[in-house]
Amino acid sequence: MPLKELTHEILDAFSKKNQKKMRKTNDKILEALMLSFSKPLFRLAVISYVLSKILAKPRFYGRAYKEAFERMAQVLAHMERSAGNAEEYGIAADNLAETIGQMESEDPRFVKSLMEKGKLKTAAILYAQGTSLSLAAEETGISKQDIMDYSGKTMMADRVAEAIGISERVKRAKKFFGG
Repeated sequence: MPLKELTHEILDAFSKKNQKKMRKTNDKILEALMLSFSKPLFRLAVISYVLSKILAKPRFYGRAYKEAFERMAQVLAHMERSAGNAEEYGIAADNLAETIGQMESEDPRFVKSLMEKGKLKTAAILYAQGTSLSLAAEETGISKQDIMDYSGKTMMADRVAEAIGISERVKRAKKFFGG
């Protein structure tokens, strides 16, 4: 599924404050990411995860966060429009991360920022679904140790419904490395 369509789904779920739809969109993005890793798709997976967490927290629906919600919707709309331009899309994604960071700074309940947790969880999901630990770490920029720690603490690998067999891993590795 193209980046523009996935970004549209995120915008739609966010605008409707539909956390369930946001999670389903995140699942779609993770599936696409497993088939063909790309930095923009990884960022989108992290964004959809983080926004689903925000939508799940009633405290973020107060007046104090109204401007942040409006800003996030504007940035998502800009991301959708600029999906064909990698540089502009990346700048918009950075702006969204910054807006989320500002919103979090007003409510510092998290040990890790939502964006950092989103990156870590996405890397751990990639690993749990069959991407090698080295590749998951390399592509996401998260350390192997952090991925292993998170995977172990959450028992994520035990919950992943569809494990990928060795033959599929080899096919993906060959495809990834151009073979």
